[in-house]
Amino acid sequence: MVSISVSARSLAAARLIDPDVNTAAVQAAVEAALAAERHEQRAAAGSTTRREHTARREPDSRSS
Repeated sequence: MVSISVSARSLAAARLIDPDVNTAAVQAAVEAALAAERHEQRAAAGSTTRREHTARREPDSRSS
């Protein structure tokens, strides 16, 4: 689990967009973005692994 603390600078940047935003909302947005990035990385790694595995597969001896 990742522990996230929102810096004053991050909160100030978020408040430039929405003056009423609170720390919890900024923290939740950061956590969601990190979770989405981890999901995309796992999906990309999984699809690469599957392609590599398929590419290295030996021909089936039964088909000869």
